Amino acid sequence: MLPFYEIRKTELTVKHNTYEVKFPEHFHKYIELLYVYDGAQHIKIDNKNYCVNKGELAVIFPDIIHSYFTDKTKTADELLIMCDPKLLGSLFPSFKNHIPNNPIVYEKDISEETFFALSHLSPDSNFEVKFGYTCIILSNIINALILTNDIRTPSKDLTYKITEYIENNFTQDITRETLAKIFNVNIYYISRIFKEHFKMNLRSYLGLIRSEYASTLIRTTNRTLTDIAFDSGFDSIRTFNRVFKDIYGISPSEFKNNIINYTKPSKT
Repeated sequence: MLPFYEIRKTELTVKHNTYEVKFPEHFHKYIELLYVYDGAQHIKIDNKNYCVNKGELAVIFPDIIHSYFTDKTKTADELLIMCDPKLLGSLFPSFKNHIPNNPIVYEKDISEETFFALSHLSPDSNFEVKFGYTCIILSNIINALILTNDIRTPSKDLTYKITEYIENNFTQDITRETLAKIFNVNIYYISRIFKEHFKMNLRSYLGLIRSEYASTLIRTTNRTLTDIAFDSGFDSIRTFNRVFKDIYGISPSEFKNNIINYTKPSKT
């Protein structure tokens, strides 16, 4: 399955998992932190495999392709934090134009202050508390990372602008022609960007984003599949059913009928 662009409804997400998770290749605009209280979590970041062990923390910068996978011999107790850089303002400018040489922060490099924040951060805390602890964690771990300049070529910079535009407008009608007009390039350049950076065409990319958004609406609302299809940007129910099934392997109605099974974590 090709990497998909993950869209979330909130600027700050905190999850506590009591098992080693599996999640396919994806990327997003968020800064993602994974801290392992106990056991281990396997993760692939920018095409490299890592095992994050007890007391270690993984840092995934925005727009880096990554995935989670499991080892049947491992269990995990872990904390996952996803924060929109826009929420941080100018507090952490290094996240925009840098990437870490090694995305793993080892236990010896985690300060007592950071450990305190990780130990007290909870999904049940109010937003202000979660944001405060997240800032403490980020401000400390940034010093433990060796950063490399991520110098964007013009095509990478344009790719970022296009993905940001699509993220904000994917429910509208978007074509190569509309993107070419907005960004003042020809349609063939738009095609090349998607082929080189996403290994798919614009139509497939939009299908991934719209299906991901639709799956979120199916999981979190009681709206009809017809409403969800059109609100996600699909031009017909037939297209919605076909694209969704190509990506998830089942139809939207089957997904909805089996939603409990799909959201319940499986023990390893």
